[in-house]
Amino acid sequence: MRLPGSLLLFFLFPGIAKAQTNNTITIGKIDSVWSGTLKETRKYFVYTPPSYNNSIYLPQKYPVLYLLDGDAHFHSLTGLLQYLGTGINGNYLVPEMIVIAIPNTDRTRDLTPTNASKGPDGKEVPFLRSSGGMANFLKFIKHELIPHIDSAYHTSSFRMFVGHSFGGITTINALYTIPETFNAYISIDPSLWYDNQLLLKKARDYFSKAKLGTKFLFVGQANTIQPGDTSRNLHFESILQFNGIMESYNESGIHYKYKYYGEDDHGSVPVITEYDALHFIFEGYRGNVAKLSGSPSLVKKHFEDFSARMGATFLPPESIINTLGYQLMQSDIDKAIQFFQLNIDLYPASYNVYDSMGEAWMNKGDYKKAVAYYEKSLELNPTNLGARVMINRMKEKKN
Repeated sequence: MRLPGSLLLFFLFPGIAKAQTNNTITIGKIDSVWSGTLKETRKYFVYTPPSYNNSIYLPQKYPVLYLLDGDAHFHSLTGLLQYLGTGINGNYLVPEMIVIAIPNTDRTRDLTPTNASKGPDGKEVPFLRSSGGMANFLKFIKHELIPHIDSAYHTSSFRMFVGHSFGGITTINALYTIPETFNAYISIDPSLWYDNQLLLKKARDYFSKAKLGTKFLFVGQANTIQPGDTSRNLHFESILQFNGIMESYNESGIHYKYKYYGEDDHGSVPVITEYDALHFIFEGYRGNVAKLSGSPSLVKKHFEDFSARMGATFLPPESIINTLGYQLMQSDIDKAIQFFQLNIDLYPASYNVYDSMGEAWMNKGDYKKAVAYYEKSLELNPTNLGARVMINRMKEKKN
C-alpha cells in the first residue's frame, strides 16, 4: 500500500503530531505502576513514535529510553527523537523509540547512592537528609518498571538510561551495579562530587576490569565555573577526573565519549548533551542511502552489521523498505519486487507487505500473482478495502 506523498528513502513521515483530536496535540500519556520495593505508586510518562500507532504498518519492536527527572525533560527529549528519527527534513539518524520518563516523588532519596549530608563544599545541606535510596530505586526500575513496560508495549531488547546531575550519577551507578539492564547510558553533568566522590573513586577499578564491549557511555559536562570565583569547584573537578580515568585506565571496551560544553551551564546542558549523545550512540544507523538503495541484500547486511555493533537486533523498518520499493516501481519494477519480498521475509504478519507486492505484480501485468498477494493481505486484514477493490478491477479486466 502506497502512502500519499511518499518521498525518497529516509525522507519519511512529515512532522505531524502523535494524535490530533478536538484541536489538541498529544505527545504522550501518563500512566502509573505500584512499586512494592518503594511502597508507593509511581507515575511515568510514555511517548510512542509515529509509526507505533500507524495502522498501515505492523507494530515493530522499539528500543526504549528511560529518562530520569521525566517531568523536567520529557518534552525536550521526545522532541529531539521526533526530529532525528522520523524523517523530518530528511532526518533518519536514529531509530524510532519509546520513551519512558520517570517523574520524581523524593528525588534526593531515589537519585543518591548513600546517606550523606554534606554538599560539594563540605557543608551540611538539609535537603540531603532523605538521601541514600538509589539501590531501591534501581531495583524498582529493573524488576518492576521494565517488566511492566515490556509487557505493555512493543519493546526490543535495547534500552537506554538518561540522567542529569543526581540523575547523572544514577546512570553511572546503574552501569556499575546492573550493567545487564541497559545498553547505553547518557550521564549529563553528573554530581560525581557526591559523598566524598564515592562513585568517582570506583571508576578506575571498575573500568579496568569490567567487560562492556557492546555498551555505550556518553558524559556531557557543563561550564559550572563562575567568573571571578577562585574557590575549589569539586563538581567540575570530579567530572574532569572521571574523564581522565576513562582516558587512561579504561580497559572495558565500552564505547565512550566525553564532551565539554563551555557555553552551557548546569541547567542548560541537558538538551545539547542528549542531541550529541544520540548521534554518538547511533552513529552509522542511517548508512549510505545511495548505496543501500542498490539492493535489498545491502540493506539487510547494513542492519546486521549495525546490530552487531549495538549488541541488539535492529531490523530495517517496514516503512523504509516499503517506500523504497514504491520509488523503484517508477524505474525498475523487478528491483521493487525484491524490496517488497524483503519486507515479506521480515514482516510476514503484516497485511501491508502483501498489499504492496500485489500492486507491484499488478503493475507488471501478472494478475494471477497480484490477486494471490492481495488475497493474503485481505486474509490478514479483512478491513483492507483497497485490496478488495484491486482484486475486483483485475477480475473485470480479465472478463
